Amino acid sequence: MNSRILALAAAGALMLIGTAFAQGQPATLVVPQTGEPKTLSPNMASDSHAFGPGSNVYSHLVALDWGIVKGTTAYGDLAESWTTSADGKAVTFKLHKNVKFHDGKPVTAHDVKFTYDTIIRKKYPSFVVLKNVREIAVADDHTVVLHLTDPETGFVPMLAQVSTWTAKIYPKHLWEGQDGFEGGPHLNAPIGSGPFKFVRWEKGGVVELEANPDYFRGRPKLDRLIYRPMADINVARAEFDAGRLHYLPYDYAPPLAEVPALKRNQNIKVVFTPSHFSRDIQLNLARPPLDKREVRLAIAHAIDREAMNKLAFNGLWTPAIHASVESQGEWINRSAKFPEHDKAKAEKLLDEAGLPRKADGWRFAVTVTPPNFVDCKAMMEVLVQQLRQVGINAKLEQFDQATWFRRQFEKNFDISCYFTRYGPDPDAFREHFATGGGRNFQSFSNKELDEIAAKASVSRDRAERKKAYDRIQEIVVSELPYINLFNEQKTTLLRAGWDGFNIEESGFDKSLTWFGFYAVKPPGR
Repeated sequence: MNSRILALAAAGALMLIGTAFAQGQPATLVVPQTGEPKTLSPNMASDSHAFGPGSNVYSHLVALDWGIVKGTTAYGDLAESWTTSADGKAVTFKLHKNVKFHDGKPVTAHDVKFTYDTIIRKKYPSFVVLKNVREIAVADDHTVVLHLTDPETGFVPMLAQVSTWTAKIYPKHLWEGQDGFEGGPHLNAPIGSGPFKFVRWEKGGVVELEANPDYFRGRPKLDRLIYRPMADINVARAEFDAGRLHYLPYDYAPPLAEVPALKRNQNIKVVFTPSHFSRDIQLNLARPPLDKREVRLAIAHAIDREAMNKLAFNGLWTPAIHASVESQGEWINRSAKFPEHDKAKAEKLLDEAGLPRKADGWRFAVTVTPPNFVDCKAMMEVLVQQLRQVGINAKLEQFDQATWFRRQFEKNFDISCYFTRYGPDPDAFREHFATGGGRNFQSFSNKELDEIAAKASVSRDRAERKKAYDRIQEIVVSELPYINLFNEQKTTLLRAGWDGFNIEESGFDKSLTWFGFYAVKPPGR
């Protein structure tokens, strides 16, 4: 069956969903995605289109979801509870005892050890959190101990964070014959222990999952999940408007000028979800002239957040002037602020940096590379114009999501729209700004920051940590390896009658990652 027939079949099923639940028909949710997964083995690579299926097929040791904006930094998934030793160097996890993989085999501490040992050995993406793990010991089938080289105050919250994307627990009995998670019969036919079971993946078409009737928390209310590639946001919006989609995720956020009219429609729920991420730009310090602080300072002065907000977001986002976002509360250093908009000062700084306007009016050229997100693209279109106003010949360069991710990790960009995160523990600053940090794509290095961040990561004194992170924010605001622009806000459209999505409070602390649909309740369920 080819992908077009599958897509038509899925669309046909969608047309029945609105009325079928009461007649005993399967409750199906179709999740549009801007692209197709590369594989269905999420632990081995940063593949944004595999996060959704992977987060519903596999379980995690600990998890978090959008409940983090209400203060929940981590909660147990396979872990029923955990304790940290007095010296902070050992974290003991007690596992739920009634969990089974989809093939009926029990989930044990041996599966957790095998998974994490493989991630560490292969240096897969979640190694960024697990690199401090010295040894993993199995005390019994339902107790696993992670011994750390150094104490790490934010270890469990950061493990929960990374588990949103990777660090899924794989069945040892099915994978131990493979060299890592990059091949074998279950690469694209995953068997996990999560709330949904894999059914099929038609390359170029849909990924289909079905409810796991033996899930230890109880069977999901949804019967089926279908992930459908839909690159064109206009097509996705047309499908939603026609009633053939019941969920339009924030990747397809509508122009915010339409929000007032959408809110008046009783058949639609408009959901705004705050975040502990920012929307910002990263500057590649390995590329001249961005390696000069005065050039980065000039770029900061060239940016008019208010104008950008009006043009990109209809004035509905919150401009960010600190090296954090509002959800971080007490951890924000409100005295450390990014430079304010001042076009004349930007021009003067560029002149003083030896970059005068040439005969053609341009000082130098840069490319601006946003990911394939609606908000980033809207912001960067405005940024390009603002940079051009001070003589920087900025050009927008667009790639598909997978290519953009690869180029980020290769540090193959000039200026990129990015999403810095500041939680669930402020130790997240190390990942973005410490020398060699896993998301330090800017090639930024500051000895003082490295030393402060390393000490703060092991401290249990809250006041001491606050002082350290205040200083870190002063450093990044001064050195400008990135420039924060906005508090991120997710805009999602839902059909009335549907409830429990991960972006709604009714789905907080039970969705099992930002991509989980376990808590979703269709109409009549």
